Amino acid sequence: MHKIATALAIALMMSLWAQAVPANSVPDDFVFVAGGDMIGPYRTLKGIDDPGFRQLAALFQKADLGFANQEGAIFDLATFSGYPSAENGGGYPVSPATVARDIRDMGITLVSKANNHAIDWGPEGLVATLNSLASAGVVEAGAGLSDVQARAPSYVQTPKGRAALISTASTFPPAAVAGSALEKQGVMSRPRPGISALHIRQVRLVTADELAALRRIAGPITLKAGANGSEVRISDQYFRVSNKEGTTTEAESSDKAAVLSAIREARRNAQFVVFTIHAHETADNKDDMPPADFEPMVLHKANEAPSPDEPRPADFEPALFHQAVDAGADVVIRTGPHVFNGIEIYKGKPIFYGLGSLFLSFGGHRSYTAPNGQKKKFPDEWFESLIPVCTFKAGRLSEIELYPAVIESSSAPTDGFPHPATPDQARRILERVKSLSATFGTVVSIEQNAGIIRPRERVPK
Repeated sequence: MHKIATALAIALMMSLWAQAVPANSVPDDFVFVAGGDMIGPYRTLKGIDDPGFRQLAALFQKADLGFANQEGAIFDLATFSGYPSAENGGGYPVSPATVARDIRDMGITLVSKANNHAIDWGPEGLVATLNSLASAGVVEAGAGLSDVQARAPSYVQTPKGRAALISTASTFPPAAVAGSALEKQGVMSRPRPGISALHIRQVRLVTADELAALRRIAGPITLKAGANGSEVRISDQYFRVSNKEGTTTEAESSDKAAVLSAIREARRNAQFVVFTIHAHETADNKDDMPPADFEPMVLHKANEAPSPDEPRPADFEPALFHQAVDAGADVVIRTGPHVFNGIEIYKGKPIFYGLGSLFLSFGGHRSYTAPNGQKKKFPDEWFESLIPVCTFKAGRLSEIELYPAVIESSSAPTDGFPHPATPDQARRILERVKSLSATFGTVVSIEQNAGIIRPRERVPK
C-alpha cells in the first residue's frame, strides 16, 4: 500500500509539473552561450595553438547551444564568380570557406546573417556564404534566397530539444533586403536573396514655428509626410511638431509585425527561441565619421550609425525587445555595437543590448580608413567583450554567468582572437557592465573574475 501511495504521489507531482511547464518550454538544465559579432577570423583556426582562446571556446563547446553574429562573407575568393557590391562601405570582409567548419568546431552551431555586411559581395556572395555555412553544419537565420526564407525562423536540434532563431537588421544597405519573385511578360523571376530588414526612420522633434521655417527654407525639396502632412521630410530626415525637443527613432510597422509573427511561429515549434537584431542605432546622434561629399546618407548610415558607442539604445529597441519576449522569445540579443552594453531581465528573460565582438581582426591596426576616406580610431573598449552563459531550469532562466574577454590586436595569426581577461581587466569590464545593467534594474554580482546575474535580484528603486 505504501508503494502504491508513493507512486500515486509521484504521478500527481509529475502531472502538476507538466501543467506548470508547457511542453514546448525550455528544457531543464539547458545551457545557452552567446558571442557578439564575428568580424573575422580571416584565416583558418586549424593548427593555431592558443590556450586562452581554447578556454573561451570551451564555453561554447560545453553548452547545449552556441550562438554568434557572423559578419562578412565566407567563401573561397579565388573561385568566386561574383562581384563586390557598389553599396558597401565596410571593407568587404571575407573569410575562406574552411572558417565555417572552424566556427562549427568551436561550438557555434547557430549564427545570424541579418547584418550590414551580408551582401558586401552581392547576392552571389551571400548565396556562397549560406552554402559554406550549410555545408559545415552551421544553422543561420536572418538571410535567405527570398524574403520568405529571410524572415522565417531557422531550427536546430540540440541534445535537449529543438531551438529556433529569428534574426533581422535595422542597419543595412538598401540592396541587402530580400525580395519575392516578380512576374514580367508572363514569366516569373527568381526571388531576390537578401536579409530580413526592419526599416527605421529618424524623426527630429521641433516646434511649430521651426517646422514652418523648415518648409520655407527647404522649398521645393520639402516632402510632406505623416498624417495630414503633419511632418516634413527632407531627404531621409523627418521633422515633426512636438512639445518636447529631441530625436526619436521609429520602426516600420509591417516589418515589425512580420518579425513578431516569426517569433510566435518559432514558439509553437521549438522549445528554445532566440531573437536577434543587428542594430547600430543608439539614442545619440553625433557622427564622428561624417559623410564624404556626394556620399548618399542612406549608404553612409547603412554601415555605421551616429554615436555607435553610446550605451543608451535607440527608442524603438527596448519596446521591440519587450514585444519579442511577449511573442515567445526566451533570449533577445542585439548585435552591431562594437562595445558591450547593459543587460535587462524582462519577465524573467534576458535581453542583451550588446555583447561587443567575439572576433575583431584588423591586422593589429587600431584605426580604419573607409572607402570614402573617413578615418576612425578604435577605442580600447572595442577590444573588450562579454560571453554570457545562460542556464535554464524548469523552463525558466536560473542564472547568467558573464565571462569577460579581451581581444588580441597584433600581426600574429591570433589577431582578433578573444582571450580571458586578466583579473584587473575583468574587474574593469564587469564594473562597467554592472553599471550599465543597473539602468535596467539588473543586479550583476562580481564573483571570482566573473559576473553573476540571478533573475530575481533587482536593483532597489
